[in-house]
Amino acid sequence: MLATTNDIGGKAFNLAKLEKCKVQTPDWFCLSTHYFQTLIDKNDKLKSLIDDYTRLENLDSLKQLIAAIHSEIDKCEIDIIEDVMAHVNGELHYAIRSSAADEDGSHFSFAGQLESFLYVQGKDRIAQAIRNCFKSNFSLTALTYRFKNNIHHTTPKMAVIIQEMIDPQKSGVLFTANPINGHRDEMLISANFGQGEGVVSGECNTDEFTIDDRDVIKSEIREKDFKIIADFENKTTKKIDVEKDEVKSPVLSHDEIRAIRELAFSILKIKKKPQDIEFCIQDGEIYIVQTRDITSLPMDKRHEFMNVFDNSNIQESFNGVTTPLTFSYASKMYFKVYHQLLGLTGLSEKELKKHEKRHKNMIALINGRVFYNIQSWYKGLLLLPSFKQSKGDMEKMMGITDPVDFIEDKDLSFSQRMAMIPNMIKSFGSLLWYFSKIDKVVADFMDGFYEVYNKIDFSKLNRLNLTQLYDLTEELDQKITEKWHAPLINDFYVMMMNGKMYRWMDKLGYENPDLVLGNLLSGESDIASTQPTKELLKISDEIKKWDNTLIDEFLKIDNKNVLDFIYLNDKKVHQMCLDYIEAFGDRTIGELKLESLSLREDPSFLINILKNYVVKKSLGYETFIAGEVELRESEEKKVAPVVKKKLSFFARKRFYKDLAKLRKAIRYRENTRLLRTKSFGISRQIYREMGNQMASFELINSPEDIFFLTLSEIEELKDARIVQTRLKDLIELRKAEYESYENDEPGHHFKTFGFVHAGNDFIYEGHTEIDPDGALKGIGCYPGQINGEVALLFKPDEGIDVNDKILCTVRTDPGWAPLFPSIKGLLVEKGSTLSHSAVIARELKIPTIVGIPGITKIIENGDEIEMDCERGIVKIVK
Repeated sequence: MLATTNDIGGKAFNLAKLEKCKVQTPDWFCLSTHYFQTLIDKNDKLKSLIDDYTRLENLDSLKQLIAAIHSEIDKCEIDIIEDVMAHVNGELHYAIRSSAADEDGSHFSFAGQLESFLYVQGKDRIAQAIRNCFKSNFSLTALTYRFKNNIHHTTPKMAVIIQEMIDPQKSGVLFTANPINGHRDEMLISANFGQGEGVVSGECNTDEFTIDDRDVIKSEIREKDFKIIADFENKTTKKIDVEKDEVKSPVLSHDEIRAIRELAFSILKIKKKPQDIEFCIQDGEIYIVQTRDITSLPMDKRHEFMNVFDNSNIQESFNGVTTPLTFSYASKMYFKVYHQLLGLTGLSEKELKKHEKRHKNMIALINGRVFYNIQSWYKGLLLLPSFKQSKGDMEKMMGITDPVDFIEDKDLSFSQRMAMIPNMIKSFGSLLWYFSKIDKVVADFMDGFYEVYNKIDFSKLNRLNLTQLYDLTEELDQKITEKWHAPLINDFYVMMMNGKMYRWMDKLGYENPDLVLGNLLSGESDIASTQPTKELLKISDEIKKWDNTLIDEFLKIDNKNVLDFIYLNDKKVHQMCLDYIEAFGDRTIGELKLESLSLREDPSFLINILKNYVVKKSLGYETFIAGEVELRESEEKKVAPVVKKKLSFFARKRFYKDLAKLRKAIRYRENTRLLRTKSFGISRQIYREMGNQMASFELINSPEDIFFLTLSEIEELKDARIVQTRLKDLIELRKAEYESYENDEPGHHFKTFGFVHAGNDFIYEGHTEIDPDGALKGIGCYPGQINGEVALLFKPDEGIDVNDKILCTVRTDPGWAPLFPSIKGLLVEKGSTLSHSAVIARELKIPTIVGIPGITKIIENGDEIEMDCERGIVKIVK
């Protein structure tokens, strides 16, 4: 009958199981727990001290208690030593190993808590090693471990193993389930030359082999510097340098790995649970030194719901850390407008209800940053024909550079796809109808928007009370947000036509389709993105007419006093500034973030731009508009013969028709996005006024604190449904949290499994593309080969001089556009050929490269670089 863990401890019990199943282990025998209990029972003081430990309520007196227990154990006579010596070979060395009753079990491993003693020889040394093992059961680490795991209320039972030492050439540890990712169908081996002591302790560099039931999946062969071997003279172990031919050589051969794996499978059949197995190899023979249950495997996330988050494009709209109010507002907008879009495609109310949950998760907030929830976007595309093509088109428009392949058409069975055909035909038919009427759809939307917008008297918002302000947000929701279908249809149109033009580029055989298409899309004169820049150029042209003394004074005066200075000296220019603020006051830095200051609150950014323009003598409105179509016309001349040669007559007609459609769709997109900016601007002013009034009622400390509440909390506060009315405390807590996010930026693209905030790392697993010559690679958006000094800028109002420099930043939004005319070139870490920075740079004829992951962490302010925008190459000169 096999002894139990209560008899011989967990480690010995596992060795006994291995032996019974013919797994080779070094010869061993064991002193049972009953023997050590007898030693305790013979010593009343020792028994009393151990009883004191079982009644401990805290660890304050633990050290003194341990010292007293150890003192009593030292007095114990190991009276069984003669019997032990009768079972050992006096010429061999032995390992004396602790084996606690609750060690190496399924709940508690006691890994590293208990002592073992190697290369022990001779009666006295063996007796002392047995005594020391007994003491280790009452060490500070072991007793603390018991206390923290609430298993200290009974006397710790201890057995001791006496096992023949072997002198291995190789040793290691095998985990039958991967302890890094939790995969139960992968094993991980860590091995080194010599004794296993250096592997278990982590002291030695080890090779690692990830294997499955067929082969080695991955090998990491590290440079080994030393190994641990027997020191027979001193009855211990010692470190020595590895042999030269061992430094870079794999510790284990493929045959050895396969043999160890087969042994592991045999052990799994016995143990039925994932195992941590220690092995060693002596003269080609594999010995299992011990096995124990793995007690702390991470979740195998492959069986959890997987998601992908990406902010390559959306960070243009919500740059940096975004407050709770803005996120909750944006999340609500995304839900409403995409719910609308599916409604317009002909989906029934029943179908819309079915997809409601997904529409509430179009965007996510992670470490204060806004991300696209890619799962939700792609699942929506499954409702439309030609998923694969639409998916590729959307990835181009969103600037997603990392492949996302976890959602495929094959998610649906043939019968499911057949059942969806009527809805798909209906959806596609609805979209085609809207596309055919896109001019009228967009025009009607813009007319309707301005009809509502022009009726709002922003100067009278302070006359409304909190309830009236809240009701105004609801009214605008109905009149503007719930009628936002035109921009959505047009965005979808942009996506489809852009994808179509890329397929044309492929047929024409262009190696750099991004640049060619970008050039063909430049030169749109009636585009809202560049209108603020043009108006500012008109103002700067008027200022340049002043005499030099007045201009010098204008350039030197503090920004907060400039508008008053202009009023005193040129009322026409002053009125132009006021008109600009009225028309474009919301087109500012972080324009879709409610917490951002518009030009109405702080016009200093406008003044900075004007000063930049005024000192650049060659920069003016007339010269700017004169060159708007030059690049487009030049590229059209280059493309024409290629189109004629490679496309048939009717294909050429379709090519130019599709190009015209895409140009128009992009123009509509930029123009409707200005209305989106104005819509957020309305809400910004309303919520700022609500913040003023909430501060006056002492609900919050300052008006800006409202941005650290969510929309639902404001509604619940109004209706007395909020669960925490001490808003000041809540807001201070959130402020501290969001401040910490400033230095904790997640990757721009990453996967999560299961609960997003439970055990996931938000780390980008890709890499920055670097040419063999050390250059960085991105997407060229406007041609040119230039070199110059870098101005590394993370906010456009940082005050760094950008005149005639290459501006390098993480991301931009339309609020950055007025900076562009004064710069020499533009590098943007995020973005695509359709992002704001690319569109505006093309219109302003600025050599530009976008989509270079990690560039702001590689390039430093003041570096001299070369840009080859045709190839999308950036090279650091010095």
